[in-house]
Amino acid sequence: MMIKPKKIPKGFMWDDVHKELIDVRCNNPKLRKLCRESVRIEDVFKKEEIPTPAICISPFYTLGEKRPNRIPWEHYPHIPILTTSARLKRSLLGKRLFWTIKEDGENVTVWLRIKPHCRKSTETIISSHNQEKAAPDITSKVMATPEFPKVMEVLKDNPTYRIVVEECRKGMSVTRVKVYPRAMLYVIDIYDTKIKNFLNYTQVFQICKHYDLPVVELFAETRHKTIRDLNAYCKHILEHCEAVKEEGMVVKTFNDDGEYVQAKVKVDIPEPKERVVREGPPQLPQIPESEILGAISHVEADFGLTGKPKDDMPRIAKAVSEECRKHLYSSRGNLFQFYQEYMENHK
Repeated sequence: MMIKPKKIPKGFMWDDVHKELIDVRCNNPKLRKLCRESVRIEDVFKKEEIPTPAICISPFYTLGEKRPNRIPWEHYPHIPILTTSARLKRSLLGKRLFWTIKEDGENVTVWLRIKPHCRKSTETIISSHNQEKAAPDITSKVMATPEFPKVMEVLKDNPTYRIVVEECRKGMSVTRVKVYPRAMLYVIDIYDTKIKNFLNYTQVFQICKHYDLPVVELFAETRHKTIRDLNAYCKHILEHCEAVKEEGMVVKTFNDDGEYVQAKVKVDIPEPKERVVREGPPQLPQIPESEILGAISHVEADFGLTGKPKDDMPRIAKAVSEECRKHLYSSRGNLFQFYQEYMENHK
């Protein structure tokens, strides 16, 4: 909260409600007078036929009234594994399912934050999976792709959108499944803060088509009445992904309450095996290499990698431990070896 100065600078006015100085510099004396009287800014623009940029007060709310709440950032929801959750399978029965190819990269969200009372009314935010602002190296890689200006065009026309993209690096992918000819962005999802929900795949595809943006490929559209039928199709999906060297697929739908539901099918997830443990803790399968590399990639996106093991390894160990807890894996004892390989492959 700002303290009211004894002398108001020329070209500014004091807002008693929000306790801050407002820049009202403008070449139109009548407009300046109307602004100091705290009338509706929208009415001022219409009455004087002056475009919005002619004044520095944000047109999103009226002076003297309560400003709208800033919509907080929320990280992209975790996508559970379909083949290991019987409850999730039951929730998908009878729903129209969209199966999309899972690209192998870093999950990033690009969006605009409205900044009231500022000459530059919006700020571009690039968020990683867990952090509101991604590490500088991830941000620079996203902004260097040919798709980034097109993403900004979509946001300029639709400032309430939050565009979720997969940042895929040139060459071998993070989990060593695919090879990309260049660094690029694939649009995964679009969240609209106006409706507080994700757009369906058809809407996302149409938007990407209009702005010439790559979007995750739609492989199939299905509807299943029984668990047996859904299990059989999951097996078909895994066989297809192994044949064409894809990491897996993501299935998207909406439940009866209109909430967005996602699940993934991956080729590197081990099939459950029955074990008899007479005593001691259960023997869980070791975490796959792809999950370890993915955890290291998340650490790089959230905090950056310094190249110093004493700084990086505690964060990597914590991230791998979190993945083991989420997916019921046991950890490995050679995390440093994976760290060294990751640093060598990304020099």
